[in-house]
Amino acid sequence: MGFCFPRYLWFGSPDDPFEKFPGERTPKYTERRIWACGFRQSVYSRSVIESFADRITGKIFRGEELSRKECRALGDLNIARAFERLAILNRADEKTLHQIPFLHYHKLHGTSRYSIDADSRKSKWRVTFVWRNEEMADVILVRIEDTH
Repeated sequence: MGFCFPRYLWFGSPDDPFEKFPGERTPKYTERRIWACGFRQSVYSRSVIESFADRITGKIFRGEELSRKECRALGDLNIARAFERLAILNRADEKTLHQIPFLHYHKLHGTSRYSIDADSRKSKWRVTFVWRNEEMADVILVRIEDTH
């Protein structure tokens, strides 16, 4: 008995039936609008996330149910908000991440990894990842972790 995700979170306006669930594929480079926390942002619908560093992050991204052990490992993380942040990361490039203020996008000191907030600024949880190429358009090794 784990956390159950709301199956349909809207990414776009409520009138837009084009994409109801972030895992659904869309035509490459179709411009979309993401409504997240009242902030509208244009992004390209191309899938950015290529791989996950752990199983739990992949399950959250796909909207799968988490076991009790996995829920305990994540502690006080708001899983629905982490799901939303992973969906935003999956559709954005570096320029877009810089433009969305509530993500607090930054490079982690001493590593090649970058970070955005997984829950809120006051939360200890971050979504960390590595850019795969110089254009900073694809990410690999995505993980939700406590970086403090």
